[in-house]
Amino acid sequence: MFGLFQRPRLEARFTAAEALTDEFARQLVLGGRLTVANSGADAKVGDVEMMVIAGFRRIPLEVPQDWRDFPVSKGSEKEGTVHWTLTLEAPLRADAGELAISARDQKRKKWEWRLPFAFERR
Repeated sequence: MFGLFQRPRLEARFTAAEALTDEFARQLVLGGRLTVANSGADAKVGDVEMMVIAGFRRIPLEVPQDWRDFPVSKGSEKEGTVHWTLTLEAPLRADAGELAISARDQKRKKWEWRLPFAFERR
């Protein structure tokens, strides 16, 4: 009976292995290790959206297939590497950014995380 009232407790972490911007080529490269941990009840995560927030810029990212819909059982985590290479319409001159992730669980609760990282500028 008490299992009916338990809810997922999701937490996300991002460790950037490669985060650089090339102002003249108008290119953004971002890659690293993404982890979603669950300390609550079992969860089925879906409707995932990702974007880079750098200053006033909002740059939408293509969500990798592995991260679109995935289960995370109680006490476990899903982790994997992500990598994006984008050519932008205008140069990006930010020193730091955030990987913004938004997702919904099976109970339609919306989860949002803003995971900071620093850019290397070229």
